[in-house]
Amino acid sequence: MFDQFAEACRVIADACRAFDTPVTGGNVSFYNESPTGAIDPTPTVGMVGLLEPADARVPSQFSHPGDEILILGATAGELGGSAYWAEVHEFIGGQPARVDLDAERRLQRLLVAGAARRLLRSAHDCSEGGLAVTLAEAAMGGPYAPSGLGASVDLSAIALAASPEAILFGEDGARAVVSLAPEHVATVVALAGEHGVPVHRAGRVTEPGTPLELRLGDRLFSWSVGALRQGYFTAIPRRMQHPDVDRSAGE
Repeated sequence: MFDQFAEACRVIADACRAFDTPVTGGNVSFYNESPTGAIDPTPTVGMVGLLEPADARVPSQFSHPGDEILILGATAGELGGSAYWAEVHEFIGGQPARVDLDAERRLQRLLVAGAARRLLRSAHDCSEGGLAVTLAEAAMGGPYAPSGLGASVDLSAIALAASPEAILFGEDGARAVVSLAPEHVATVVALAGEHGVPVHRAGRVTEPGTPLELRLGDRLFSWSVGALRQGYFTAIPRRMQHPDVDRSAGE
């Protein structure tokens, strides 16, 4: 366990040097447990940033039907250590996707530049769950939104050398899903080229009440955004009703 902790701290230090970012505080969980067993060691970093002006912030959810959706960064479909293997196949292991700090730095500089020029309407990192979860969370909207927005996305062009599961749920780093007005697409594509970030024009945001549709070649996956919202935003109450949860804990 301590070896995992030491390596995690080393990688955090490498990332801080790459981004010239200080860590102002943090916490490490070594001994916490849940009713199902021990929790993995989880170093948590506390950081401080300044967004000036505040109205330049970019939310993570889609907001305008008709906006174009771009995938920034390269997709190889790495499933090692992924949530897909853990949740679907009940296997925790494998070689996680390689961390490329140079690619991460280029992506972040692109996102900062796009936000500063007011080119982006949304930006969502690709992390746990891969592209499928990222697109679902962007389409669902926030918890206080009256509804989410649909999306029609074609991943066929990046699915040539990997399985559908790898493309949908692979957790490759240095990626983000952004949405923007169609008239800004050429500018953002050019900006991505300047920063050395691959870009894929993936699809469009659609109207409320329409599904989230992901196409991979001749296969089409479709989910009701309303059902996604229901499952996502009621997860904690449903979990608390599970018979394995000890409700007396903390009393």
